Amino acid sequence: MRKQTKNLSEKAEDLGRRPAILVQALRELLRTESPESITYAKVCERARIPRASAYHFFPNLGALYLGLRLVHSELVSERLAQVDTSVFGSWQDYVHFLAKEAAAVVREDPALVRVVYGVRNEETMYIGKALDDRIAALALSQVAERFVLPDWPEAARKVGIAVSIIDSVFRFSYREGGEITEEMVSEAGRAAVAYLRSYLPEYLKDRK
Repeated sequence: MRKQTKNLSEKAEDLGRRPAILVQALRELLRTESPESITYAKVCERARIPRASAYHFFPNLGALYLGLRLVHSELVSERLAQVDTSVFGSWQDYVHFLAKEAAAVVREDPALVRVVYGVRNEETMYIGKALDDRIAALALSQVAERFVLPDWPEAARKVGIAVSIIDSVFRFSYREGGEITEEMVSEAGRAAVAYLRSYLPEYLKDRK
């Protein structure tokens, strides 16, 4: 009886790991191949999981891309959440930092830059918007923690637009040359700062 219980427990544990294994297999493939060349069958073969079993977790390749996009979302959020706001001398410094950190996450792994900027479907677009909203809320709270902000109607929405501007510049860079260049990271920060200057004064008082 104990042996049977143990076997059932091991099977359940194996099933629980399979979604992560499939997403990791897709991530590994994207490091060397373009999204256009990747098929559901390739991912299953890489993961060593039969397609019939994989379908229980991800009904199609789009769902797998969604899984990897969620991994990217968590990485960005975790990275930004650890920032020490005391190091920033101005809100402009923070915006440029934001652009650099967002770029660093995808530049460190070719799979992530490809899934974020090389794949377009409804699932990943929704996650992209949700991530932009999360980053905007976090950025606004971190700037408010460091500086005294003026009354600012629709502040979260305005910061969200700035985050989208950064993302759009990165997308342009990827389409232009298949990567996020250092030049475009600077351009993204500059563009976001230029937009936010319409709503924020050049200098903000430090929060004591």
